[in-house]
Amino acid sequence: MESAELTLVNLILWQFAAVVKFVVTPSAMVAAGHTFWAAWGITSLGASSGVALFWHFGKWWLQWMEKRWAQSEKPVKVFTPRRRRIVRLKNGLGLPGLLVLSGLISVPLASVIGAKYFRDTPGAMPLLMLAFVTWAAALTLVSWGIKHSIL
Repeated sequence: MESAELTLVNLILWQFAAVVKFVVTPSAMVAAGHTFWAAWGITSLGASSGVALFWHFGKWWLQWMEKRWAQSEKPVKVFTPRRRRIVRLKNGLGLPGLLVLSGLISVPLASVIGAKYFRDTPGAMPLLMLAFVTWAAALTLVSWGIKHSIL
């Protein structure tokens, strides 16, 4: 079977797709005719780059928002139902829960949540990247297996 052509523009677009719609990108790449290794590698690289970008951007944005809220004249409700749910999930699932769910919730959201709640946890960002690499392998393997009637 012939592999799909991979130009520099296609490479960049597939990596962008991995950041925007991670969960469908490996399947789309396999369906487009790319090899398992190309689909897994490009999706992993795109997601890892997205984690780095959104982790640092999210950390900066959240710090900026905290400063802005601290200067506002209007008092902020400390315990809202939404915040209680978020804290309950964070405390209940922790970083391992975020790593397991990361592939299902998207690169930007998982990265910003990680930057917000686990930025002081040693190795949290590399672990999140590793989680996306693992998710990419699993999703690519399932897609490859379905396309080639292995599964």
